[in-house]
Amino acid sequence: MKELKPYNREAAAAYAKKWALGRNREYKDYENWGGDCTNFISQCLKAGDIPFDHSGSDVLKQWYWYSDNSRTPTWTAAEPFYKYITGNNNENTSNYGVYARLANYNELELGDIVQLIYEGRAYHNMIITDVILEGEYLIDYLICQHTSDLLNYPLSLKEGERRYLKILGYYEW
Repeated sequence: MKELKPYNREAAAAYAKKWALGRNREYKDYENWGGDCTNFISQCLKAGDIPFDHSGSDVLKQWYWYSDNSRTPTWTAAEPFYKYITGNNNENTSNYGVYARLANYNELELGDIVQLIYEGRAYHNMIITDVILEGEYLIDYLICQHTSDLLNYPLSLKEGERRYLKILGYYEW
């Protein structure tokens, strides 16, 4: 059985903070083509050591970006991203690539993902960049996002139905 490799939460959050209000020129900016939020979150996961995944049977079961002409919908679109990262692995599998699951609000950590959903489908992605505690008590989370760029914005101020995604790690080739 393959070994689950750790997700570098600190590196993902540091990348998010660095690029929340700007664009990394190594990637295309999709702001004018439906939004850049998922592209930004994918970049954050990559910065957190999650490797590209070419192992799936089609582009909806893979995750990578080399250029605008060589990428998967799972890299740039919110609902395909959700289906890929939660469907790629579970406790009974060890496929290559990311291993994530649905989470509860109070389980979130640095580098985990929050999605806004409408009628059961994701339309926006954000990343946790800080956990605000008062002693042992969870007060709030701070998020970064693209498409209405935000840096360390309180999650409690975001409106809409949410879905929480815990990144557990990844399996490599």
